[in-house]
Amino acid sequence: MAAFGLISLTFFSWRLTTSVITFKSPFRLPSSRIRMMSTPSPNGISPPLSVGSSEWIDLRSDKTKAELVVTSDIEWKATSQAGGVYRKMIERQGTEKVARATTIVRFEPDQSFPRHEHDGGEEFFVLDGVWRDDYGAFPKYSYVRNYIGSGHTPTIGEEGCVILVKLRQMSYLSKGEPDHKSWDDLSPDRVLLKGIAQENGVKRLDLFSSDLESTSVQVWPKNTIVSLSIPKHGAEIFVVDGSLNSELGIHNSWSWCRIPNDGDEVKIVDFKTLGDDVYVWAKEGHLASDEIGV
Repeated sequence: MAAFGLISLTFFSWRLTTSVITFKSPFRLPSSRIRMMSTPSPNGISPPLSVGSSEWIDLRSDKTKAELVVTSDIEWKATSQAGGVYRKMIERQGTEKVARATTIVRFEPDQSFPRHEHDGGEEFFVLDGVWRDDYGAFPKYSYVRNYIGSGHTPTIGEEGCVILVKLRQMSYLSKGEPDHKSWDDLSPDRVLLKGIAQENGVKRLDLFSSDLESTSVQVWPKNTIVSLSIPKHGAEIFVVDGSLNSELGIHNSWSWCRIPNDGDEVKIVDFKTLGDDVYVWAKEGHLASDEIGV
């Protein structure tokens, strides 16, 4: 979605937010690098940055640092040029126009957007509603990769749509990757049925894999300690449904964490699931990989 504000952000303008992050060594944003915005409005949606802002944003961009972002603590930020589009920033390096970013974006129903290309690639996971474009319709629990140079014309139907999207995090070294690839019907029930059994009752369904990264969806059983193997070059874990606890803090639904691993050996990190089964999207072995970036 490169020319489409949520990818290269030339079409939309966004506004920075901060969240409560709980872990052993809190990361503090340098105030000289980020302009803090006005007091949020009572409806929980704050006004956007000015159109075409070129101010540099450096938000949780150090991939060697562990982070936990509880997105329920972040307000939705309205875009300036496209009514009915809101976001919660998780990590970002760049400007409002072009940035390496991980973001949750919410689209209100019945919208259409101009065709655009992805000059840094994009991948996204549908968290709610249905995403529609030239390639088809992708309901909740779909995972989509649009490679560098691909393009599409998004439309949002009556269901609306919420996605977790990662921008400019692909590489030309990912040889043979098609312009578009998607996985749908990744519901927890299907993962339990088709996934490969791991330790402690975890079921894992592998998605994309290359020398640079691998992605999967997993179901972790309730009230269980899951000892997760973090490979060389680390991992990101996004909780789609459910909640869990780790040394970083409480991860509720739509929380994201980064766990680096600079060593050559696998690192074990313990998570404790709470109450219900937990459904996660995971990306592994990629934090030191080549990527377009900014």
